[in-house]
Amino acid sequence: MTTQSANVASLKDRITCHYDELSPLYRDLWGVHIHHGYWKDGNETKEEAQEQLIIELAKRAQIKLGSRILDVGCGMGGSAIALSGHFGASVLGVTISSAQVAIGNDLAHLSGADVELLRMDAETLELTETFDVVWSVEAISHLSNKTACFRSMAKLLEPGGKIVVADWFKAPDVTMDQEREFIVPIERTMLVPKLERIASYTAWMQQEGLNVTQVADFSAKVSKTWDIATGLIGNPALWKFAATRGRDFVAFLEGFAAMRAGYRSKTLSYGVIVAEKP
Repeated sequence: MTTQSANVASLKDRITCHYDELSPLYRDLWGVHIHHGYWKDGNETKEEAQEQLIIELAKRAQIKLGSRILDVGCGMGGSAIALSGHFGASVLGVTISSAQVAIGNDLAHLSGADVELLRMDAETLELTETFDVVWSVEAISHLSNKTACFRSMAKLLEPGGKIVVADWFKAPDVTMDQEREFIVPIERTMLVPKLERIASYTAWMQQEGLNVTQVADFSAKVSKTWDIATGLIGNPALWKFAATRGRDFVAFLEGFAAMRAGYRSKTLSYGVIVAEKP
């Protein structure tokens, strides 16, 4: 195994272990939607804002009733269950974490949602069925081989189907000094191999024959997430617990401040891309 492939395997193993061990804690701390919230007026609760992000993305993707949806990097199935409920959709979610599969399938069963979660690597989506919508929120940034993921996603999409991706990006005009100060700490603490510019994602989608129809910056509407998250981790007991779970979890908590600083400096952005398969 080459040094590069060993490093990729090591990061993937660390991500798997991180979510297998800590997903129950994240559910208790942040809820079943382990993604940003979208604040329209700033007065919504965290939970309301998280649901609003799902609805805003669904509107942009023009999801139709009864759609068949693939959720790539589905976490604990919060978005999948919401999509099933709002649109009568049949949703298949994939995650690298066995713990998230177990939690998500239990939640789907309790809610009566038409949702199934499978353990699967997003870089090699081994599925034979096709979908009306491929959905991915804050997952692709964690992948070392992003182009392989986009290739798989495009193959699994029905003609006329939509891909909607929401993710973290470095700003298009970030300088090398800014990258060292603001972006590298995020990459180091948040289990991200390399933050890309949004233009890289759109180029990779176009290489797979997809037509990019929308590109939007949600940064101003979602950055409050990290003000709230930073407040939630103020308990010293949480940091003591983190120390017992290994360096990655301590670093992850330290990364909250890095995410907040990234948004405030405008070197980090939250971008949304919608693309269609001809």
